[in-house]
Amino acid sequence: MQRLLAAFIFLNILFSLPSHACGDAKQSENLPFAKFDETYRLEKLRLYQIFAPEKHGEYYLTSIYIYKKNEQHISVSFTDAFVYPGYKEVDLVVHPDLVNTYDIYLNYSTTEDGGLVMCGGNNIKLNINQLLEVKSPPEVIPPPPEPRNVNK
Repeated sequence: MQRLLAAFIFLNILFSLPSHACGDAKQSENLPFAKFDETYRLEKLRLYQIFAPEKHGEYYLTSIYIYKKNEQHISVSFTDAFVYPGYKEVDLVVHPDLVNTYDIYLNYSTTEDGGLVMCGGNNIKLNINQLLEVKSPPEVIPPPPEPRNVNK
């Protein structure tokens, strides 16, 4: 029953986010996804990198929460994803057997800075296994920074 519910939620999220066929010239919204870092080990814990689009339609990513029923509700910090322009990144370190016990909430607001929202917003509930199944976009190596002018 839980697998059926998880599959329903994953398909609902997948089909609720706009996408486009390969070769379509229109810009579409990006999908959240995750990567497993096989090189990171801290005892039995493993690193999962969560990538969330900065925008979802007209909404802006303002917060990400990790929730485990009756145990924890954590607001996590996110940073710009270095090789995925338009994405934010969160690193989570958890035991692989507990991956499905955590819900991830991506909260989107009508204001870019996440200030007071009077009428609307959007939140998306996911889990790490769902995100691991989503194909990541190609990595983009950013250009090197401009040289600093030291003669000021």
